[in-house]
Amino acid sequence: MGKFSPRRDNLPDKSHGDRSDPHAATAAATATADGHRILFLDHDDIAYSRVHRELEAIGHKVAWIGTASEERAGVAFQPDLIVINPDISTLNSHAIITLLDDEGYAGALTFVKSGPHSLSAIVKAEQFGIGPIDQIEGPYDAQAIARRLLGIPRREHDSDLCDQRFLSWLIQQGRLLPNLTHEFHVKQDLRAERVAGYETLTRLRNRPSLNPEHIFAPSTILSIEIAATLLAVEAAARLLSALQADDRAVPVAVNCSAAVLSDDDFITALPMLLRRHRVATGMLTIELTEISYPGLNDRLVANMRELGRIGVPISLDDFGKGATNFDRISELPISEVKIDRKIFQKCRNGEFPISLLREIIEYCRSRAIGTVIEGIETPEDLDLARSLNADFGQGFFWGKPVPASAIVTHRDT
Repeated sequence: MGKFSPRRDNLPDKSHGDRSDPHAATAAATATADGHRILFLDHDDIAYSRVHRELEAIGHKVAWIGTASEERAGVAFQPDLIVINPDISTLNSHAIITLLDDEGYAGALTFVKSGPHSLSAIVKAEQFGIGPIDQIEGPYDAQAIARRLLGIPRREHDSDLCDQRFLSWLIQQGRLLPNLTHEFHVKQDLRAERVAGYETLTRLRNRPSLNPEHIFAPSTILSIEIAATLLAVEAAARLLSALQADDRAVPVAVNCSAAVLSDDDFITALPMLLRRHRVATGMLTIELTEISYPGLNDRLVANMRELGRIGVPISLDDFGKGATNFDRISELPISEVKIDRKIFQKCRNGEFPISLLREIIEYCRSRAIGTVIEGIETPEDLDLARSLNADFGQGFFWGKPVPASAIVTHRDT
């Protein structure tokens, strides 16, 4: 089955995450230039989530699974290294080891040596001939994991395809929705220099760096996408409630595809959610993601008008990314246009004329439509956005997306 034979020679350094060794940290970071794929079977823990993000930051691809029902998704991720904590469940660890044998896994295993079940899991892996096998003391840090990668081959993978298979298995196992979480990205008023709102971004806690737009790419199941969008609405409503209690109320936006916005079930459920959470008129905005097909769906336009009637503004997201053009702005009942960051960056870099952005902004202003420039990352970007007379801006200049707890730290969000 193309597996490694179990061995314990020539293993990576077995020091246990010594944070005081800067040379080891530098070596580990340097060695990750090409990046490995790492799967964790461990507790859902804030400290370990930080480890995952740190590993992603130095170039690795990280996925996490926490239950036996997610193990097939983990194998589909095609990891080079699997880190297993046997103490989360003997059943879980033995089930995934058996699955690795069935699938002919050719990567490495690292067991977290934190309790009584480590030895039995190692024995089971060795019985199947899975290896190389290593152990690490728990709790561990990113440096300790990175050091173990120094002696592990990195297999060539189609990264996007592995992510799609990982997501597909989560969907098939009914584990996608329970693993969704949400962060919020600030929107700034470019004239008043104040916070003007937040955008809700759906994240997959199993894959911390996965682009939110790719989460539903493997799924054609509209009901799942609708349910996920309503979960985002609930997260936005909770943040709105906390901001209101803190006397800092600003609108919060939720991304929504044309398919979801065209669905009558979604249009029926949304007002009920808003009433239940007592969301004030105009405070929840729907951001319609890029429409890539020609012509307009009559149902979509009718539903957009219905939301406008009940006080839910519509923002057109990613303008300029695909098929959207000036005609689309005039045809849709929208109150705001968000100019895609790639268009802004190309204009900034001289690939497109700056006059293109001015034309978009002036066209929108003539129709009383607000404008948001996305992708503002530097003081120079901010100066350019202001010189173009755009209304709002978004980008890493004001920080990356954060959990609600980082926005309203003393409230239960």
